[in-house]
Amino acid sequence: MNIIPTTLTSTAAGFDPGFDHVATHGDRHSDLLCCVAIVARTTLQEVFKKAEALGMPKNGPYYSYITEDLLASIGASFGLVFTVWKEVVKAASLPDLSIALVRYDAEWEVGSSVVIHRAKLSHDGKILQYAIDPAAVDSRNKIRTDIDKLAPAWYIGIHPMKAAPASK
Repeated sequence: MNIIPTTLTSTAAGFDPGFDHVATHGDRHSDLLCCVAIVARTTLQEVFKKAEALGMPKNGPYYSYITEDLLASIGASFGLVFTVWKEVVKAASLPDLSIALVRYDAEWEVGSSVVIHRAKLSHDGKILQYAIDPAAVDSRNKIRTDIDKLAPAWYIGIHPMKAAPASK
């Protein structure tokens, strides 16, 4: 079962994110699948294999194939539940773990996907909300705490699947 961290190891100088960064490697269509890899704690290649087994073509552009149903199926294969896309009212109201569209263009209905996670810091107990950006070129922008500047427009909430009850 995939577990979402509720506390981040931290000091006054910084924190360790609860998830590892997965880079797009220059593929401008893979940011959403990178986000799935991040929350599933797996490789981008493994996510591609699952997506292709579920009907996504091996060669892009494949962005139009990445539907809510496909994301839900991929997430389920990793023990995660993905909700449907919802409009962001304000960044502070996002769930503890989500994939969000930032740098959103409403006319074209496209944006970049990032993972947004909220957890308690171990050194002072404060709550921190941060984003992991798979498309970040500059290493300083891979992990960001300036969520409002990113201006998330849409998000998919993520939580672990409940374990099936043990049969008697």
